[in-house]
Amino acid sequence: QPNAGGVSTERRGRGVSGTMAGVDGDGRRATSERYADFYAFDYAPLVAALALITGDADTARDAVDEAVARSLVYERRKRPIESLGAWVRTVSLNVARSRFRRSAVERAARARLEKLPEAVMADEVPAAVDVARALATLPRRQREVVVLHYLCDLSVDVVAATLGVTAGTVKTSLHRARQALASILDPEVVTP
Repeated sequence: QPNAGGVSTERRGRGVSGTMAGVDGDGRRATSERYADFYAFDYAPLVAALALITGDADTARDAVDEAVARSLVYERRKRPIESLGAWVRTVSLNVARSRFRRSAVERAARARLEKLPEAVMADEVPAAVDVARALATLPRRQREVVVLHYLCDLSVDVVAATLGVTAGTVKTSLHRARQALASILDPEVVTP
């Protein structure tokens, strides 16, 4: 059946019939344009956020790439994804979590990387490294909410939906993470 734009949305095999095969029945932008926009605007910030969560840029990049690949398969088999960026963010977080659960070797290597050599004095380490190392000391949930809320600039409700938890859990995790980070980054600051 053609939609309002005259494009047939009837599925035949794996493709969509009609002259505009990359457009779904609601007249949304072509799939290739949606993915081009994702890579232009969302890919790098998402990889950076996941790198802070996982502690490894390669793992973050792999998780996001895997999520993008899964989104293409999902859209071919099921239906178009309403919010590609949010879908890829959620799936990439899940992919990253699964990889850490399955690999004790990666966790051990990450723990070795988190330790500062004793020869390095705290005032010689750049502030960005201090923050990254401080984030690495937080429990996984606190690290996830801090990065998603502050680095990705997501609201508490969006962070909650992304992680599959309540907004109260996000708020509690943010509060505890702020206290822990304050004591690590500036031990002289007294937190309530």
